Amino acid sequence: MKKIHSTLLLLLICTYSMAQFPEYGLHIQSYPLPTSGFTSMALDDGKYIATDGRNITLGFSLWVRPDNVFGTVFRVITDNNKNIDIMYSVGDADKRFPILVTGDAVHPIQKEVRREAWVEATLTLDFGQGKVTARYDGTEVEVAFAGIKGARGIRVAFGLCPFDGFQLTDVASVDVRDISVKRDAEEIRHWKMARHNKDVCYDEIAHSPATGKNTRWIIDQYVSWKKIHTQDFASSPSVAFNPLDGTFYMANDKRKLYVFHADRRATDTIRVKGGEFAANFPNQLIYIPQCHQLLSYNLNENLFSPFDPATRSWEGPTAPVSEHDYWNNAIAFNPADSSLVSFGGYGHYHYNNKLLISYPYRPGAARRELTLSDIDPRYSCSSAIVDGTLYLFGGRGCPSGRQELSPRNYYDLYAVNLLTQQVNKLWETSNPVGGEFQPSENMVWDAEKKCFYFFCTQQGGTLMKIDTQSPRFEVMSLPTNSRFESQYLYSNLYYAPARKKLYVAIHRAEVSGEADLEIFEMNFPPIPISSLNQPDAGAGEAGTGTGTRLPWIYAACALALLVAGAAYSYYRRRTKGTRQAQPAAADNAETRPSAGGEEMPPINVTESTFSNYDFSRKCVCFLGGFRVIDREGRDITAAFTPTLASLLILLILYTGRDPKGIAGHKLLQLLWYDKSDESAKNNRNVYVSKLRGILEKVGDIKILNLNGYWSIRFEEGTLCDYLEAIRLDAANRSTRDLERLLELLLRGMMLPNIETDWIDVFKNNFSNDTIDVLCRLLEQDDLPETLKLRIADTLFQHDYINEDALRAKCRILARQGKKGLAKNCYDTFRKEYATSLGVGYKYSFMEVIGKEE
Repeated sequence: MKKIHSTLLLLLICTYSMAQFPEYGLHIQSYPLPTSGFTSMALDDGKYIATDGRNITLGFSLWVRPDNVFGTVFRVITDNNKNIDIMYSVGDADKRFPILVTGDAVHPIQKEVRREAWVEATLTLDFGQGKVTARYDGTEVEVAFAGIKGARGIRVAFGLCPFDGFQLTDVASVDVRDISVKRDAEEIRHWKMARHNKDVCYDEIAHSPATGKNTRWIIDQYVSWKKIHTQDFASSPSVAFNPLDGTFYMANDKRKLYVFHADRRATDTIRVKGGEFAANFPNQLIYIPQCHQLLSYNLNENLFSPFDPATRSWEGPTAPVSEHDYWNNAIAFNPADSSLVSFGGYGHYHYNNKLLISYPYRPGAARRELTLSDIDPRYSCSSAIVDGTLYLFGGRGCPSGRQELSPRNYYDLYAVNLLTQQVNKLWETSNPVGGEFQPSENMVWDAEKKCFYFFCTQQGGTLMKIDTQSPRFEVMSLPTNSRFESQYLYSNLYYAPARKKLYVAIHRAEVSGEADLEIFEMNFPPIPISSLNQPDAGAGEAGTGTGTRLPWIYAACALALLVAGAAYSYYRRRTKGTRQAQPAAADNAETRPSAGGEEMPPINVTESTFSNYDFSRKCVCFLGGFRVIDREGRDITAAFTPTLASLLILLILYTGRDPKGIAGHKLLQLLWYDKSDESAKNNRNVYVSKLRGILEKVGDIKILNLNGYWSIRFEEGTLCDYLEAIRLDAANRSTRDLERLLELLLRGMMLPNIETDWIDVFKNNFSNDTIDVLCRLLEQDDLPETLKLRIADTLFQHDYINEDALRAKCRILARQGKKGLAKNCYDTFRKEYATSLGVGYKYSFMEVIGKEE
């Protein structure tokens, strides 16, 4: 019982904590955006609210965000042009306090602003006595203001005031909800700021509109896709998803495998040691949860090659050679007979309507191939297998199957019995509301609601809901605002039951072969857009249902977040310190020239000769940790906010990859993907200006913008260790260059405490090259043993189960008579090896140190 009570108490505490976060309301945008991006919200459409000779009380709830606790919260303007404002101001020691402003008079409210918590505030205007009373977070101030006597109406605006002659450019970063207006004790308006109609929210008493500009509604998070990963590739990858733990796998050749962990937002790169990757074109990779196995396949040649994580090898012995005939086919695994079921696809200017049933786990079993003549040939069909029935929705094709003969989009649903291959057409429609679209190549079945969800290209990428009974499409998300124009497009929808999350992967490729991938995340089960949209006043439904429906939505979302948070914390505790290293070759779009098989010149140095660089001043350091040292030798790293640091890191990484830097649109996509183009560009300009100001303190470092590309240049006297290492790695590798490179590499890992998906790609590549260089240096007999120990320890930072580092360190320690330390190193390695790969390390301690047992 004691344990149960503790658990319940913890649950209540967590639930209370979750309740402290905003779940609905208006998010008022302010600095660091430019004024053109600020939010304004005018009550009653900016018209006067009549006082009718009575007192007016304005009440509301505020959530103060730490971005910009300064400036206007709201303004009240009377019909005789007198202003009453609530603002935030700066006190001693940079403390922030609310102030009441009447005309030009300032009246402090002696209550320090509480951030990131809901607080209550009211403003009462006594037009008979000429008094103003403000109550903020429990503290009240009352002042005389004769200017409001006899006022017959007021206008009210939150955020940026839109009223002519009353604009103020300093706006506080707050969220506001539950705005109430009372005449004496009678409530005449109540805007919840929950359901809305684009930029308008109607009050629930008089159906009067509050009209906004640059609005951002908090409740939209429940129907919004969140972008969690982007990655560029030199050639199109195949993508698979493990629904058991929310892991994405991406591969475009047999040498490496990218692994993106959605829960940690982290990317690993696995260097594949052998075997043949069965896929030779994209869309030929699937994760089979029933077998806990990643499977590459080739339908043209009926090839299958599973991936063995223990050996880091593909198990298939045969490489594919035939060209692909099944682009954008629908694929699903049938657990009833462990078969792989494919329908449709495109190849060689033809669409097909073939049903292929393959048996990857029954060697020698013949593939079954049938033509479903009841279904027109097509590709990009969406599919799901439910209780032995294959459901197929939509796609693009034509009756003849020939590309040149008027292809069109289909909006039909079929059920195919996989035992009898009988085809049953459930429904068909044309010209869907909202415009033409193509679906993702996988549907998610909701057994409780008896419906399917699929992602589609309509309106910039939305989630749709259909059922088996009638041709009705229900929109379940706001758009991802993705780009769908490309030579090759592939999208897929996935569901992770344990995490209660939907994921969509959008893969685009161009004629050049270059490709990019976006991954988005959304909570499950999804909520219909219609439940959050507020009908306009003419619909006669404003305010109905909101009070009863939304609390249940919020409770469900809070509970889902609570469970997800607890699971995430548990996972982090279990996996802390056991993250798999990234020993992978890197030849995607981020690849740099590496050592490869080049011959390495001999190096003859001692530790005392490492004095090529001065990192005490005028430098930006990535190796061993992110640090910035100014021209006076002061560490100014703390001056970099997360966004400023990301901007500097991005400019350095992309300049290191290509001297011309990063394309402007790519920079915006990586750092401000959640903002409109105009807002993102304004943010970029603000932060570039700030960054230039800070870098002036470091030395002559220039941020350049040439022909649409942004780059960074370190002039003489300034230094970036990462860019210097890149330069030396790409050089001809003279003995002198190698000595300097080794000095840099021994400083430590690149950005060890920063984990962001686009940064991780560069980190993986740098680690791969570092491992190549250091492993070959370990083979040199003439290096001092103390230096080799440093090399081994640095290798372990990059790859904690590196066998070359283990052998070198254990043998050196054993030769020095430190067999106990050598054995501890071996035991730690063996434990980490088994934890990471699931198999025991095959060499004994005596074998590692080179002695017979």
